[in-house]
Amino acid sequence: MSVQLAWVIGTLIVYMLLIIVIGFWSTRYAVRTMEDYIMASRSLGYVVLFSTVFAANISAVTLIGLPGAAYHHGWIMWPYFVTAWGWSTPWFFWILSSRSWILGKKFGYMTQAEIIKNRWNSNALGYLFSLCILFYTVPYLMVGIQGGGNALAGLTNNAIPYWAGCLIVAVIVCAYLLVGGMRGAAWVNTLQAAIFLLGVVTIFFAVAYVFGGPTAATQQVMEKYPWLIDRSQFSWKVFYSYGFIVGLGTQMFPQLYMRMITGRTPKDLKRVVLIYPLAAIIVFFTMAYAGMWGHLAFPDLKGAQSDKILPMILAAYLHPALMAILGSAIFAALMSTMDSQLWAATVVLVRDFFMGGGKGRAVNESQMIVWARVITILLAAVAFVLSLYQIKGIQNIVNFAFAGFAVLIWPMTAALYWRRCTKQAVAASIVASQFVLLGLQYGFLPKAWSFGFLPGFPAIIVSLVVLVLVTYLTPAPENKGTREYFETFALARQSRG
Repeated sequence: MSVQLAWVIGTLIVYMLLIIVIGFWSTRYAVRTMEDYIMASRSLGYVVLFSTVFAANISAVTLIGLPGAAYHHGWIMWPYFVTAWGWSTPWFFWILSSRSWILGKKFGYMTQAEIIKNRWNSNALGYLFSLCILFYTVPYLMVGIQGGGNALAGLTNNAIPYWAGCLIVAVIVCAYLLVGGMRGAAWVNTLQAAIFLLGVVTIFFAVAYVFGGPTAATQQVMEKYPWLIDRSQFSWKVFYSYGFIVGLGTQMFPQLYMRMITGRTPKDLKRVVLIYPLAAIIVFFTMAYAGMWGHLAFPDLKGAQSDKILPMILAAYLHPALMAILGSAIFAALMSTMDSQLWAATVVLVRDFFMGGGKGRAVNESQMIVWARVITILLAAVAFVLSLYQIKGIQNIVNFAFAGFAVLIWPMTAALYWRRCTKQAVAASIVASQFVLLGLQYGFLPKAWSFGFLPGFPAIIVSLVVLVLVTYLTPAPENKGTREYFETFALARQSRG
């Protein structure tokens, strides 16, 4: 066994054992209820809440897919991600999570579909929303495993093959989720967030040092690959429509939504919203430049091969010890998001389908915890099998998922803020936007209908237009759910002063 391989495997073993121990340790504080297993009894403080929300969003996309995309397209991938995201995501996080937290505290809601379903007293609407969430979560879940396989293969020069890396990631994530539930995942995420925040900054300077420092590295790129510095890789329509999609889609990720409502108080939510964008922008900036500089070392990578660029640079140029430690930052990022997505899909299946939102049905909570664990294993197995096909590049999968979540933001916002909105309008909005998105994505609608924008952009516009039109074409809702929601919000305002 080579020194490099020994360092990678040794560091990986230590890291994996540590997060499993944290998962087991969290069980000391566990209560055998669904509320505790799924939502950590809504008791997460500010530091843990920030860490688990942040870790749930910084994923294989950021440390594998983003450097891979920057390898082909250059520094522009940084503003490509944060053009609208940097300012819109914090606002929408607060807009959605503040009222969702109030409802969750009073009615015990855990998923987005529960809020939709009970606002309009419609099981069918809840199921429709849940199916959309699952449809876009499972491909995104596959990204985490795919990123793990690529990272291990790149760090070990394929001594650990891609399939084995995928399997290792899937098994370890399942282990601490099954044991610790949401609390265990949140505690593990706190460690992971610290590792990859420190790791990405170190990787940035380590990769820059290989090429003479940040200025020298960028200058070499300008001389040898000038197209990586200009904006010629994207039309303005593609560039800005992606920012629009990301800016609206992030807060609709079920894994982020569920974590935002596990906080102790709304004050904790405000603190997370304020600091979250700054930390994430730092990560995007460092990883985009590291990926672009990677073109200097490995100029001939094609297509999805570039997803391995970061681990390839670390393995080729850094001391094995440093390379292995920084490699753990990559694993911390991709595993922290994979565990949250796996958990979100499990909760959606258990709460929205098996328990029917937890209302009007006697539930054996111990039995449902067992079912949640079984579903977690099955979903991980499905994602592992899908990851073996290495479908497209990581960035392509993510672009599709982002758009799928983004079109759901208008129905969700209407459920929380628009009393006049009707269930017919929400159903029509969801169906119409999904038809446009899938039609443009897969070609059964003319590509010209996107007018040069990414498919998600016209789908988001259609979602909003249909929601407004159908609302005013149908009778105003008069039901228990609507009355309860807005009475609850009014009381919450009064209690705040």
